[in-house]
Amino acid sequence: MKYVILAICLLIIIATLLYYYVFTGIIMINSQRPLDAVIKIDGNEVGETPLKLRLRSGIHDVVAYKEGFESWQGQATISGNSPTTLSVKLRFMIKSEPPGAIVKINGEEVGETDMPIDLAVGVYTFEFKKVGYGKVKFIAEVPHNVSAPLPVAPLVPLKDIIKEQQEAMSEAEKTTISGYGSIQINSTPSAEIFLDGELQGETPLTLPKVRVGSYVLKLTKEGYKDSRQTVYVNKGETTKVAVELKPIE
Repeated sequence: MKYVILAICLLIIIATLLYYYVFTGIIMINSQRPLDAVIKIDGNEVGETPLKLRLRSGIHDVVAYKEGFESWQGQATISGNSPTTLSVKLRFMIKSEPPGAIVKINGEEVGETDMPIDLAVGVYTFEFKKVGYGKVKFIAEVPHNVSAPLPVAPLVPLKDIIKEQQEAMSEAEKTTISGYGSIQINSTPSAEIFLDGELQGETPLTLPKVRVGSYVLKLTKEGYKDSRQTVYVNKGETTKVAVELKPIE
């Protein structure tokens, strides 16, 4: 009986040695960038770099990824003879919200977002430009030990920027920026003047202080057809209007 037990123990030891040194092996995975990449092996997430695992012998699919970086995919062959060492380096992803912006790095155009790029250690100036959106510019440093991704460029529609600027301006600032002009109006025969629906008087008349912009000018007189047109007022200029009203037949 004693020999049977010894034989069983010996078989267990042999099986264990075979498992560790023949049927399985060690893999060590490091990431140069970022330092803490997430690792998947054969579709299963197993941890973050640096990582040391024991796997069954054979070929395994390896994926390294992290938000803000381009994913890396490859294979590793595991054997019981010696540890397998794998070193990965992910490229940065340059992103904007929304995507499709032209990217310049240190003044040189490099492509459109979202795009991967390999950057060495240093300080970079990023510019993002997209039709219909305000330009975004920022400076970012790529250090030796990278864990964080590059910032995502937040593109703001131009209409929202203009609206925000207008809302922030005081009435005095708006007046200074827009300015005033005048409108000189004559008609045959004399008629009542309406500017954007408001009665101004009768022709001939000069409106001396009208804010820059476009207006609907209407002339009306009993027995004559109304005259209606759009007039434009420019800063510091006089817009002249002369109208001959036609009688109603």
